[in-house]
Amino acid sequence: MLVERDLITREQLNEALEAQRQLTGKNRKRLGQLIVEMGFLTERQIAEALAELLALDLIEGGDLAVPMEVARLLPRQVAERARVLVLGRTTDGLRVATADPTNVVALDDVRAYTGAHSLSLVVATESMIQEHIARIYSMADDGRLGTASADDASDPAEDAMLLKAADQAPTVRLVNQILADAVRVGASDIHIEQQHDGVWIRHRVDGVLRDVTRVHKGAAPALVSRLKIVSSMDIAERRLPQDGRMKMDANGVLIDARVSTMPSVHGEKVVIRMLPNAEKITPLEGLGMEPEQLKELVHAASAAQGLVLITGPTGSGKTNTLYSLLSHVSNRERNVVTLEDPVEIQLPGITQVQINDRAGLTFARGLRSVLRQDPDVVLVGEVRDTETAGLALEASLTGHLVMTTLHTNNAASAVTRLVDMGAEPFLVASSISLVVAQRLVRVPCAHCAQPYMPPAELLQRLDVDLAFLEGATPRHGIGCSECNDSGYRGRVGIFEVLPTTPEIRETITKTPTESAVARVAAVGGLLSLRQAGLLKAFRGETTFEEVLRVT
Repeated sequence: MLVERDLITREQLNEALEAQRQLTGKNRKRLGQLIVEMGFLTERQIAEALAELLALDLIEGGDLAVPMEVARLLPRQVAERARVLVLGRTTDGLRVATADPTNVVALDDVRAYTGAHSLSLVVATESMIQEHIARIYSMADDGRLGTASADDASDPAEDAMLLKAADQAPTVRLVNQILADAVRVGASDIHIEQQHDGVWIRHRVDGVLRDVTRVHKGAAPALVSRLKIVSSMDIAERRLPQDGRMKMDANGVLIDARVSTMPSVHGEKVVIRMLPNAEKITPLEGLGMEPEQLKELVHAASAAQGLVLITGPTGSGKTNTLYSLLSHVSNRERNVVTLEDPVEIQLPGITQVQINDRAGLTFARGLRSVLRQDPDVVLVGEVRDTETAGLALEASLTGHLVMTTLHTNNAASAVTRLVDMGAEPFLVASSISLVVAQRLVRVPCAHCAQPYMPPAELLQRLDVDLAFLEGATPRHGIGCSECNDSGYRGRVGIFEVLPTTPEIRETITKTPTESAVARVAAVGGLLSLRQAGLLKAFRGETTFEEVLRVT
C-alpha cells in the first residue's frame, strides 16, 4: 500500500524487509516501525496508512483528552507493553487508541484486564500514546484527591481539611506534574476548569487551546487549594476572584507564573500564565521584523526623546516586543523605569514598579512620580485613560523616551485613538516617534514541514496573484508527534511599522482620522500586516492559511 501511494520506493521496501529479516527473537519489529526508524516515513504517515488499510479512524493529538479514571482501567505496565490507551466507554465496551491495530495479542490483554467484551479501535502514533500514558499515570495516585467539598460558604473545619489535603503528597505531585507538563510542551497558559464531569486540564500552545486530560471531580478542592497556597492567596475565599503569583520548583523545572481564580457554577476555575525569565527574552533581531522595519525601530529607540507605541490585541506579543526593546536600550548610562500591571518579567539593572489600583498607585499617579525620578527611558504598561495619555505625551516632549502599548487593530488607528482619548492633535503629531502594530503567526513544524501549493481559493481571498508565487518556497506541516499533529510549532511576529514622517505629522495635525493617516502611510510605502505576513508565507516561514486567519 505504501509503495502504491508512492510514499516509499520498492527499493526502500526491500531494504526495510531485509533489515526485518535480520532481527530475531525479542528484537523483532513490525515493518511500519522499521520504516520510521530508517527515516523513510514519519510515524504519522504510517498511522494514516494503517487507518486507511483497516478502515479505522485516525485520532489527532488534540483529540486525546482522556479522563484519568477511564484510562486507569488498564494497568500502566499493560498499557505500555501493548501500546494502547483507553479513551472512554462505549455502549457495549471501550474505545481504545492503538499504534498497532493488528496486534491481536495486545488487544486480548486489554479485554482480559478491563473485562470489556467489545473494543472500538482508533489509530494513533506510538509516541503520542506513550506521551499520554506517561502524563496520565504520573499525575496522581488515584485521581480522587481531597474529597472535601468546595461550596461557597467557608467553614473553618473544612478549610483545615483542605489545607491538609493540599499538602498531601498526591496533590503536590499532581500540581507539579501539571506545571512541568506545561513547560515541556511550551504552553503559555494552563486552564484548570471544573465541569460537571470532572476537572479539565487545557494548555494554550502557540495561541491555540488544547485539551490535555480530565481529573476526577473529587480532586478539585485540594488541587485548587494547593495552587492558592503556592500563589499566596486566601484558600477560604471561594466567592470572589483572586490573583497571585508563584515561584516554585516542579519536578526539577523552575516555574514563574501568574495565577488567577474565578468562581463558576461548578467551582473555581484557575488560569496559570507561565512567565518567561529574563534570560529567555527574544533579541530584537529574533522578533520577525523585516530588515527595514527593524532599522526604523532601533532608530526610534535610540533617540533621546519621543513616544514609541506598540499596538495589537491581547495575546499578540506586545509585552514580548516591549521587553526586547527594553533590554536593547537598557545600559548603565540610562535610568530606565517601568510602570507595569503586573510586572511579568524581572529585568536586572532597571527599576520596575507594580501598579496597585487598590492602594491608589495608578498609571497616571505612578507616571507623575516617575518623572520626578530623573528617568531617561519610561515604560508605561498600558495607556488606559486620558490623564495617562496626556502625561505620556508631555513626558515624550520633555526629554524622555516613553514606550507604551495600546489595544488597536493597526498602526494608523493608534494615532487616532490618542486623539479620541482627548489628546490635542498637534501634541500627538509632535510626540509620537514610531507606531508598531503586530500579530503572531504560527511557524510550520521543522520536523514535518514540506513544500505545498496553497489552494487557488485561499490565494483569491488573500488577493494574491499566482505570479506572486513565482520563486516562492511555501511550506506547511503535515503533522507529527513533535507538533502534536497540528503541523505548527512555535510562533513569529508580523509587523506594521509606521514612523511619523513630516507628511504623517501634517496629516495628524490637520485631519486626525484613521483613513487619512493610513492613506498617507500607504503612499509612503508602509508594509501592512497582511503584506508582512504574505512575505513570510512566500519564504515558508508561516503558511498562507495562518496569514488569512491572523490578518
